[in-house]
Amino acid sequence: MIATKQTAPTKQAAASQEVCENCSHHGLEVFIDKPDEFHALLKCPNCDLYQKGILPPAYIYEEAYHTEYGRRRESKTVTAKIRLGAAKPDLQCAKPKMLDIGCSIGATVRAAEQFGWQATGVDVSAAAVKYCQDDGLDCHKIDGLELPFEDESFDLVTHWHVIEHVENVAETLTEWRRVLKPGGLMVLETPDASYLKARMMGPRYKKFWPSAHLYTFNRQNLSSILEQEGFEVLPTRLTGGVTALPPHLNAYALCYRGYRELCRSMKLCKSLEISCRKVA
Repeated sequence: MIATKQTAPTKQAAASQEVCENCSHHGLEVFIDKPDEFHALLKCPNCDLYQKGILPPAYIYEEAYHTEYGRRRESKTVTAKIRLGAAKPDLQCAKPKMLDIGCSIGATVRAAEQFGWQATGVDVSAAAVKYCQDDGLDCHKIDGLELPFEDESFDLVTHWHVIEHVENVAETLTEWRRVLKPGGLMVLETPDASYLKARMMGPRYKKFWPSAHLYTFNRQNLSSILEQEGFEVLPTRLTGGVTALPPHLNAYALCYRGYRELCRSMKLCKSLEISCRKVA
């Protein structure tokens, strides 16, 4: 008998054995595969969830990652006020206790404090947390998934462009849900895989698919995952939230949110925003 050489399975063959983390479809497709750059993504052909990226080294989130944000501190604080203003009508109390996950330079924590809320931030970057603490903000460094807070501690949890960086989205949402009070609100923003330019260019659009993003969602599959993890996805607010802002921001906020929602409806916006409530 002549021995035959056994070849290693191809990347696509291996991906075809994987199961989607959202819809449980058996068989994923290779979208990006650059393991030497800590960069890989598989795509579900059924629900379009991009998933199973490679966790990058922690040092990429240190000081250089937040440098550009520091230059735009004031404008980011205004944007944070608009985001929080849109969330106000869905809150169960007038002065919520809020946690901002991935607080970076503290724009959202600062905006919440200016509303008179009790606000706390956490981040994996020691440099970012020191920046916040030096500014007098209540921010803390975390090293992984676990949050250093008791169950049901917060009325509101926010995270802007964080969920695409986590190693396991289901486990992460379980932990974030743990610290929310029953009926508490979670508001997030993340890159939108439905963005027209990203769909047309695919992996060639390198700025949209950085190696630090282990997931990329669209509104449908992220809403599905949130519902599976015990959240009720709420309708998008526009004018209802704007009226909760200080008067001098009302017109700007209406234009800002209106323009972004128009772009999102036409698949011309890079990000999506979702508000959801913890089901009691």
